[in-house]
Amino acid sequence: MNEKELVMAAAESWSEDEVNTDVYTMNRLRPFYITLKKRLKGLFGDNFIEERNKMVKDDPVNYVKFLFNDAGIVGLVIDEGFGKKEMEIPIKYKLLYRVETLIDKGDLFLLSFDKALEVFEETLRRKISEGYAGFKSIIAYRTGLKVSCDEDLARADFASKRAEWFGRVSKGFRDFLLCKTLEIAKELKVPVQIHTGAGDRDIKLELTRPSYLTDLVRKYEGSVVFVHAGYPYHRESAWMSYIFPSVYLDVSQVVPFAPLASFSVLKEVYEVAPINKVMFGSDAFRIPEVAWLAAHLAKEGFNELKDEMERRKLFEVEDLEEMERRFFYSNAARLYNF
Repeated sequence: MNEKELVMAAAESWSEDEVNTDVYTMNRLRPFYITLKKRLKGLFGDNFIEERNKMVKDDPVNYVKFLFNDAGIVGLVIDEGFGKKEMEIPIKYKLLYRVETLIDKGDLFLLSFDKALEVFEETLRRKISEGYAGFKSIIAYRTGLKVSCDEDLARADFASKRAEWFGRVSKGFRDFLLCKTLEIAKELKVPVQIHTGAGDRDIKLELTRPSYLTDLVRKYEGSVVFVHAGYPYHRESAWMSYIFPSVYLDVSQVVPFAPLASFSVLKEVYEVAPINKVMFGSDAFRIPEVAWLAAHLAKEGFNELKDEMERRKLFEVEDLEEMERRFFYSNAARLYNF
């Protein structure tokens, strides 16, 4: 890659061929890329692009291993709905099945409602039997988090032909399938990730507040992970993890795409969230440098948080050590069954 390609590979905005404006400059000057550039210079020197490319050309798998060793990354949880595996992954990983993969391609809508529901449920059960660690939903990108579990509405919306870029809208049907996903996950004792809060350019941002899911999780006895901590509504996620046994959260996307949040969001999440409910995450995609930077920023932010809590005499040393161990490792290892 040249530097422009590196900038755009880590961008969540429009690509240059999708819109007639200068998206490159916007992404080159965002805090995330400025930070990434500085840190890569610290690792490789001023000619970081050239040095990076040499290692990638020599052995791309070994380059990933080098970055992950440097950052202390020993395991990944991968939502494979974004793309396909293009190379070997040099550490342990668990896969999550994104339910919209099945819904968006449209085949369910060629069936009757009852048959579509049967196929959906069979597919989810089969994925777990094949070794998947749980499920993921990006319903926040489709119809938002104001979810209803009304079967009559689901049947009515199933027949609707209204469509957007992703295919059939069918909100009631999509809502109902999320409810079914939670039921099956509870039965099979696996977690469900739900995208909450900010995302890339096609998010239904006004419908992504974690609190919209309150009725859904109030009596749910499985495990739901609010990925991205619902940022910028992360205090809602933190409070819900404190109130509802089923709710967990990770700080992916916030870390590393909002570099200062590696301290500020952790500080606000841990104002109230139980330490067995919060997990590190990166939301890495396309290039491994995203995961590498996220791990370093999170460690630095966490150390700053520990210093602040010690200064304020809030936690014993052993409590801080347990919080760190759980945040970076054991909560995810348990939840995703590593």
